[in-house]
Amino acid sequence: MAKKSLGNETLVASMLRNNAVLVEVGGSVRRITLENFMNSINSGDEQLLRQVAWGVPIKQSVQTSTNYGVIGNLTAWQEYKLRCGRYLVTNAGKAAKLHPNDSSLYADGTVLDETKGHVMHISPRLYFRVQTDSVTGLPVLWMSQLPIGGKYIGGANGGMYNAIGAYKGSMSGTALVSRSGVAPKGAITIDAFWNAARINGSDWGLTNYDHRKLMIMFGLSQYGDTNIQAKLGYGIGGSNEMDLWPTASSLLTGATKSLGDNFGNIPISVINGALTGVNCSRVNLMGIEDPYNWQWEMIQNVFFGSSANAGQTGSEIFIYEGNRMPTAAELSTRPTGNYRQLTRQTASGYVQEIIAGEYFDVFVSKLGGGSTSYWADYFWGNTTGQLCLLGGDANAGSRSGLACVRSYTAFSNAISNFGSRLAFFGNLSFVNGKDI
Repeated sequence: MAKKSLGNETLVASMLRNNAVLVEVGGSVRRITLENFMNSINSGDEQLLRQVAWGVPIKQSVQTSTNYGVIGNLTAWQEYKLRCGRYLVTNAGKAAKLHPNDSSLYADGTVLDETKGHVMHISPRLYFRVQTDSVTGLPVLWMSQLPIGGKYIGGANGGMYNAIGAYKGSMSGTALVSRSGVAPKGAITIDAFWNAARINGSDWGLTNYDHRKLMIMFGLSQYGDTNIQAKLGYGIGGSNEMDLWPTASSLLTGATKSLGDNFGNIPISVINGALTGVNCSRVNLMGIEDPYNWQWEMIQNVFFGSSANAGQTGSEIFIYEGNRMPTAAELSTRPTGNYRQLTRQTASGYVQEIIAGEYFDVFVSKLGGGSTSYWADYFWGNTTGQLCLLGGDANAGSRSGLACVRSYTAFSNAISNFGSRLAFFGNLSFVNGKDI
């Protein structure tokens, strides 16, 4: 093969993350992808992290206050938000941006017809790393659009986007959909929810553990505070724990259309007989409507061990890979394929500390907080429940929140205040609204 002069090759003005550059390593020329090159540059350098990333110091070990603050490049967070928002996504993965302040229209002004797809929140891959600060000794959750030498939350199979149902999952025929003006589906098992999602195609499933971590990262980035419900809004169940589900169950999705891609809430009145809710609202987390304090959400790719099974003690948390449901054999032992295992608290109480660590795991590691201290959310545990439920329902009041977990329920349980939310795990193609 003829030799090439690199100095004479065609100049380019941009690169893809999987394109390679040539570097010298130990006296030899080697290739490295742009993404790995950026990872290696940014890894471990606190000053560089502050330039390309924003961070939240995780102060759970040193203060009861929920106010952690945000540090680093706050402009980078504002730029990331501009790339997030609601889209109409067809079953085949065609995505058209909705108006940022009016989810009844496309961004190009075309009137939205939701029957052509699903209203989804789409966000770019978010890179993160948890690194101990050299001065304070506290772990800091760093986040960036750029590789920073840690993990990332993004699409499956190397995809660059997250696609989460903007609304609670409801039914259109036999298919699970994400649409406004309808009642969320309940009273079916997580397996049934997943099967209904797959009616849309093999790239569809339910929101998973990573998606819920992403929501917490959004809240922390925006407010620098773990008591997100006090900042964003308490949700349909309000701030007081009372039986509001009978009334909440009659509400419909889409109340936050006018909030579009933004953070905010719309106050509502929720009355059940002699009970009147306090601080009740419909909340919007950057385009994700009511992620807590309405209907518990069943989460895929995670389940708990049960002491009723011979191979488990009940203290296990299993987090597995793939858009799938676990088999009965897996539920009684452990997942097949790649998985991680964490330790579940088996008692119940407010969350004082989360596991965090390199994966920023948001399950509780220490109980002892309160409704306005530490993480301000509640954890329900025992040694037999296997279904993972997040967010809390309209009976939980201030116990609800993004880090609120219920872990004492059987995997096969199905009641009206257990719902789910669509997710898309395929590759997206972006078009204008008029082309949907």
